[in-house]
Amino acid sequence: MGTEPTGADPIGIIELELMRLVRHLETFGRRGSLYVRVDRAGYLAMRMLEGIGPVTTNALARALQLDASTVTRQVAALQCQGFVQRRANPADGRSSTIALTQAGRQSMREVERERRRQIEALVSDWDEAEQIDLGLALTRLNASLAESVTEVDDHRHGPDSRMPESS
Repeated sequence: MGTEPTGADPIGIIELELMRLVRHLETFGRRGSLYVRVDRAGYLAMRMLEGIGPVTTNALARALQLDASTVTRQVAALQCQGFVQRRANPADGRSSTIALTQAGRQSMREVERERRRQIEALVSDWDEAEQIDLGLALTRLNASLAESVTEVDDHRHGPDSRMPESS
């Protein structure tokens, strides 16, 4: 909080600061009223659905890099709240696709607006270049993490164990 990293051990600094970030985000989420209507996992699932459109549970699970059973539970909770709906899959009548409802989109937008307001307050004294640098660094970090998770999953399960694309 009061000291700037010196750069003498960049990996050590990154390791410590990521742990601190996770702790701060957990505390931030517990203490706020941000996720009263929809929890963090549901919010992320809705954001993903908005981006990729109506998809099967398995496709959503792959996009979120989660187990299909976890996503099935999240989707069931969102469906009970009226935030998503299941539709017949036009490509395969034996399965269904999940789509955002208008209520889901509205709830997601409310959470997004509040998240943006809070983030803006956190970095309000940063100049635009610093904000851009942070956004780019986080994008790159998330891409590296996603790639790493995919490689671990592929190694653990082998290339033949991945879910079929049409499910």
